[in-house]
Amino acid sequence: MELNREKLRALVLYIIWKAGEQKDFGITKLYKTLWFSDARAYQALGRPITGGTYVRQKFGPVPKHVGDILNELERDGQIMIWSEPYFDFKVTRFRAFEPAGTDLFTPDELSLIDWWVKHIDEEHSAASISEKSHDYGWKIAGMGEDLPLRAFLASRVRAPNDEELSWAQQEASRLGLK
Repeated sequence: MELNREKLRALVLYIIWKAGEQKDFGITKLYKTLWFSDARAYQALGRPITGGTYVRQKFGPVPKHVGDILNELERDGQIMIWSEPYFDFKVTRFRAFEPAGTDLFTPDELSLIDWWVKHIDEEHSAASISEKSHDYGWKIAGMGEDLPLRAFLASRVRAPNDEELSWAQQEASRLGLK
């Protein structure tokens, strides 16, 4: 699925509208909400919500196009972005000035998004949700490398044997992943 830029923009605005002004909801939690919403939709519905590409970064998956989207939303007066001190760090925070439309989302997508917004906002710190996003799929990707949503399904139970490793390398080459 290709990136649906309009849907990604709506999703970013929706998440900021729902949780942006919460005390501990900053850029890390925004990125995690986007990642888990898209990845769980891929798992549960067989397709992601936005079709966006995520990239492995130090603190977890980051949507490749989110910087441009945030800049557009701020330029258009729909959100405000600022930084504030948080212990020894600076946290990027958000405020939405208008509610986001939901007409681009299916009821199943909205249900997933709402669950992740609430779960991440109320039950996690930025550090704890970052830890959850550092799954096996994230660990095997190189820093700055695209992280396919199917990586979310990867798990590591044991080391592959020689035959399995050979097969995986051949498949990766065949699919252009190596």
